[in-house]
Amino acid sequence: MKTTSAIMLAAVLTASCAADRDADRARSTASADNLRMYTEAISHDSCQGRKPFSEGAARAVSYIARQMEEIGLRPYQDGSYFQQVGVKSTRFRCTGPMRISTPKGRMSLKWQEEYVAFSARDESRIDIKNAELVFAGYGIVAPEYGKNDFRGIDNPQDKVALVIVNDPGLGSDDTEYFNGDNMTYYGRWTYKLEEAARQGLKGVLIIHEDRGAGYGWSVVRASGSAKMYVDGDTAYHCPLNGWISNGAAARLLADNGYDLAELVEESKSPDFKPVPLNSTVSVSMELTFDRQKSPNVIGYIPGSGNTDESVVYIAHWDHLGYGTPIDGDSIINGATDNAVGVAWMLEIARCFSALQEKPRRNIVFISPTCEESGFLGTEYYVEHPLFPIEKTVAVINLDVFPLWGENNDVTITGYGHSDLDRTVAELAEKYGRYVMPDPDAYNGMFYRSDHFPFVKKGIPAMFAKGWNDNRIHGKEWSREQIARYWAEVYHKPTDQTRPEDDYSGLLQEVHLFFDLGYELAQGTGYPRWNPGSEFAGVLER
Repeated sequence: MKTTSAIMLAAVLTASCAADRDADRARSTASADNLRMYTEAISHDSCQGRKPFSEGAARAVSYIARQMEEIGLRPYQDGSYFQQVGVKSTRFRCTGPMRISTPKGRMSLKWQEEYVAFSARDESRIDIKNAELVFAGYGIVAPEYGKNDFRGIDNPQDKVALVIVNDPGLGSDDTEYFNGDNMTYYGRWTYKLEEAARQGLKGVLIIHEDRGAGYGWSVVRASGSAKMYVDGDTAYHCPLNGWISNGAAARLLADNGYDLAELVEESKSPDFKPVPLNSTVSVSMELTFDRQKSPNVIGYIPGSGNTDESVVYIAHWDHLGYGTPIDGDSIINGATDNAVGVAWMLEIARCFSALQEKPRRNIVFISPTCEESGFLGTEYYVEHPLFPIEKTVAVINLDVFPLWGENNDVTITGYGHSDLDRTVAELAEKYGRYVMPDPDAYNGMFYRSDHFPFVKKGIPAMFAKGWNDNRIHGKEWSREQIARYWAEVYHKPTDQTRPEDDYSGLLQEVHLFFDLGYELAQGTGYPRWNPGSEFAGVLER
């Protein structure tokens, strides 16, 4: 018996060592030159900023599909790498100001300057006439915190709720209540629209504030006249969705005898109850529609275990097209957002393809459309997956990665949600790197990229990268560069490749996240949500 056990143990160890050598060899096939080639091609001027439905977008997705074929990935379906997504593009034009009647008179708010209004409904015109206004705190229903900001509102179908952006933890060190300064999904504006619809309201207006939103009013204004939706969406949506400027909201509340800052503080309490306002709102908007299809680009490597379980890598291909010119250049190339992400994904796919023995589980590589419009491509995929969504082990995403060279850190956006954090920390250690939580988690970035539709289905996600501790320049320099990036590069024509770009940091992420995917794909268990995550319990398996 002892001899037999020893032989079996030796066989297992031999097989393990062989697998390790195979993975090491496959990982070594990744190169910075390939990453540069992919990034420069996908962000080239000929791709015209990759706005969905444009000629440039067609060039970009064709290029990505050709690379998947060259790497050896199997096509999504019937010989095609394209999963076509029906998209409804809606443009909004408000035909006049938003008129608010208050106890002190009438307010007239300017469209795009003081408010934006939009709707997901299939109606050519929406008229809101003298709808009653109610202040509904943060617009949150969170039983685990004993909070319901809508309790007691009668006849919600006749009312428009005024709500605060972000959640009650903003600015707090108390991580036991809405995770402190780290935004929960309750703080995202998309959640507030969803909850208002569940409450059956006529409309919801979100009070903007720079830090709470994570961006200035200019971002709200820029996206306030057009939006995209998955075509055929049958969910209930409020007739009126929108934002109102902080100054306009403060004047409205003052006319009703309330101070906005004081109401914000009162709204943090679980005991908060909505405040009826002696005011009404009227606004009209015209809607025009354009329905087209835009593809997710999908390839995969079948696992060796004849299973329908899968590990998913994801990096969106779309961007914004043309914008306000800077030095005569109006193409928003999106090199760091997200041509580098697609390059990262393709090079990881090349590593997996180089394995002599494929992992047990399937590896799926998705480059979705319409991330910039609310991750519509991913929303569609999770409802029409290649392999069963409940058998998706985890999703690994990269989005926005400046080319500054190698980093010591692995900053996890969404740190604390699942035990993937621990796995990544263990893998990073062998590369001399360490894991850290996102220091800017107040802005809710975990809820603002393509992994999130998976998360809402209960699938753990890893959304991480190094950029807070550059190996050469250190932490302070990195933080300065991050601030400059958001101010001068993000979503601007300046987001383009340069000869001096350093791809060594992106290569680090290829190595690390190949390792993570390989370990997950070889395994038999599933990553677990941590008990404190709001997504624990969404999917039992």
